[in-house]
Amino acid sequence: MVAAVTRATQTLLLSVTGTVLIRMAAGDTYLNYVNSWMRWPLIVCGVLLVLLGLVEVWKVDDPRQPDEEPGSSHVPRAAWLLFAPSVVFFLIAPPALGAHFAERAQTVSVPVEQSSEVNFPPLPSTDPVPVAIDEVLLRAAYDDGETLADRSLEITGFVSRNRSGWYVTQFSMNCCAADAFVMRVLANGAEPPPDDQWVRVTGTHVSGTGNEGRTVPEMTVESLELIDAPKNQYR
Repeated sequence: MVAAVTRATQTLLLSVTGTVLIRMAAGDTYLNYVNSWMRWPLIVCGVLLVLLGLVEVWKVDDPRQPDEEPGSSHVPRAAWLLFAPSVVFFLIAPPALGAHFAERAQTVSVPVEQSSEVNFPPLPSTDPVPVAIDEVLLRAAYDDGETLADRSLEITGFVSRNRSGWYVTQFSMNCCAADAFVMRVLANGAEPPPDDQWVRVTGTHVSGTGNEGRTVPEMTVESLELIDAPKNQYR
């Protein structure tokens, strides 16, 4: 039988884990792993874990509580691995998903049924017009890019690449990084910046690309600006 983790170790694990959650949610680090709406649930969970740790400390000091069984002071080495995620976060907080993952991920497709009828409002009349990458995908897929034609578009994302060329890329997620999927637009006519560099690209949609979600939309680059990564790197 594997010896149980002692009450003192349980207390320490609860407190450390709760502290990590609070620290993540108090700043912007949590945005690398979960959606923005999860800030307060993380804070609440962190506070509850710290409180549970304090309750365990009180129980240890309470003379009315029975002493631990003989030999329970032994903690199996494997139990200390429970602290590994917290230690990793404090030492090196993993960054948001980037080019390395995008190169290996399947590009999101926008399946279009023949019966689908989607009417997109016209884009603002002033060029260049800022457009989110997911909107480029949808407009290219559902109306053959007609609302994108002859317009100067401005898209933002990080640089990724594969054999076809380089892309302006973003990840979208519903809950957390585990369910993230990649959205990208192939950039033509400009030298690629380094992988993971965030860029603001102005250009025109290449007619016929991205139709019905069968291909990736393409853009002919007119100008390219290097920018800092935003706090929230997901859509």
